[in-house]
Amino acid sequence: MFSTLRPTSVGRTATLVCLATLLGACASTTNQRASGQTAALDLPDANKVRELASAPAPDVDISEIAGPIAVERWELVAPLPTTIGHAPLTSSKSWEQGFAELVNDTDNTVRSEASACVARQYGHYYAANDRWPDQELKTFIAARCGWIGGNFASTALRVTDNRSLDQIAAQFTDHIASFLESSRKAIDGPMDAAFNVERIGDATIATLVAGERTVTLKPRPITFDERGTIEGRVENPRYNLVQAYIGDGPLGARACERDPAARFPNFRFHCGGDSQTEPQGRAYVEFSLDVRDQLFSELGGTTLLVSDPDELRYVSATASVPATSEGSSPTERLAAQINAFRERAKLTPVAFSQPQSKTLNDLLPHMLAAQSDDDESLFSLLTLAAIAGWDIDSPILSGDFTMRVTAHNDPVRTMATLLTSPSARHMLFDADLSHIAMASSQQEGATSLLLTGYKRVPGLTGEQLVARALNTLNSAREAAGNRPVVDSGNYQQAATLLSGAVAQGKGTPAEATDRIVNAMARNLETEVRYWTLPTDNLDDFTIPEELITARALRATVFAAPYQHPDDPWSIYRVVIMYAKGDIR
Repeated sequence: MFSTLRPTSVGRTATLVCLATLLGACASTTNQRASGQTAALDLPDANKVRELASAPAPDVDISEIAGPIAVERWELVAPLPTTIGHAPLTSSKSWEQGFAELVNDTDNTVRSEASACVARQYGHYYAANDRWPDQELKTFIAARCGWIGGNFASTALRVTDNRSLDQIAAQFTDHIASFLESSRKAIDGPMDAAFNVERIGDATIATLVAGERTVTLKPRPITFDERGTIEGRVENPRYNLVQAYIGDGPLGARACERDPAARFPNFRFHCGGDSQTEPQGRAYVEFSLDVRDQLFSELGGTTLLVSDPDELRYVSATASVPATSEGSSPTERLAAQINAFRERAKLTPVAFSQPQSKTLNDLLPHMLAAQSDDDESLFSLLTLAAIAGWDIDSPILSGDFTMRVTAHNDPVRTMATLLTSPSARHMLFDADLSHIAMASSQQEGATSLLLTGYKRVPGLTGEQLVARALNTLNSAREAAGNRPVVDSGNYQQAATLLSGAVAQGKGTPAEATDRIVNAMARNLETEVRYWTLPTDNLDDFTIPEELITARALRATVFAAPYQHPDDPWSIYRVVIMYAKGDIR
């Protein structure tokens, strides 16, 4: 949030702000005036969460969401790409020419090497099984083909006569046009599409796929290398920040190192290629996209780094979930198993919140129904209700969630599938995670699992809080070729001390900001501008472009966790303040 304060007509009484005056005003613990409150986060309040949770549970067939039964093993069809990333498909076989013309006539749609690979692999699976792959295998196929984006819509035709491939493709023309039209209407951003016609066994399989390319990745080898650099661009304006996570060993994950020289929507991450890999010689890399004006992120796509590009075998989730006798319910046992994982990683155990889990259990049927109905607005509201954490009995910095629906009745196996996700691992094995909550439901042949995690509020000093926020700002400025922020002297000293005071519950960020910007405007006799940036990560938050690209910037930085009376989270507020003439 950007704000400006203009100076009053009162003359300047001092050339420097009086530090003692600023600090003396903030120590009060009397009732806060309305203007002293920092705006609440856009989370449903406790009453709204109770209203959502207490509504009659809808009937939903989760087996339809779960999709096909998972296969334990499958072998892909060679040849496979040796690169990941977006590469347009320029060649056309004779049977593909009509499809290529239709794609060229479809707005913001291209053929790509990755989507062509997916279409061929889907076709071979359909030929052998007469159904589409399960979600876990779909994720693997798309990643191994170099695709980064949403799930593919798909359709297929099985032909058992001896017509030529050209004749079969011609028969498919009207269906192709209809498929491209309906897919284009359902997708907001760039769309990749592919058509494959191939004689497989005793039949010819014609396969169509189309998917939204949320991220355009610059092509790079699929094999590991020392830095593991992955770069590209986020395509959808729905998002305002991207993070990448890579699997590390059987259960580990870590955030890839961001290169601040690449600014959103562009990105460059160094994921490291010399780490341990999955037992199968591969490591998933997931892109997490923060939704603009929302407090949660979405999966932007999954790619893959491999040791052997000629390996064709796929094996289902291999995470070994440790046995436990703790807990009287499946979710309690899963919570005990998560703590067993954390113990192996030398992390402190997390508390399993029964009250929050009850809330999740009431919300889960509504989330499944919203997902089944493709009701994005309702699903977003229910997600916020789940991660708010109103029933957690201690201060929390923020909340996160992961959810899986699988085509079997084994919650442990569902957890194993969930643990193939680097971002889910990163959430569950975060050193700052303090609480988890869980809900699960089962129907014949299908299991759903909703898991939320909540971070503790770190006990940082004012100096530590400001130093981390400043380091993030200065790293972005340095990457843009600009000098670090110039220290504002007494104003910065005041902001640091006020940051520590607010972190201890003495005052609010808005009160601290008022003290500083009023003093700056009065003493400097100029407009004072400031940005208020909420974040749950002082080491990686969105910084306004003008603060990065300014050749010179003299600014005052405040940073502290703060829980608004209407909020369940004590999220950080970073405030960057500067006089009108101090940015150029």
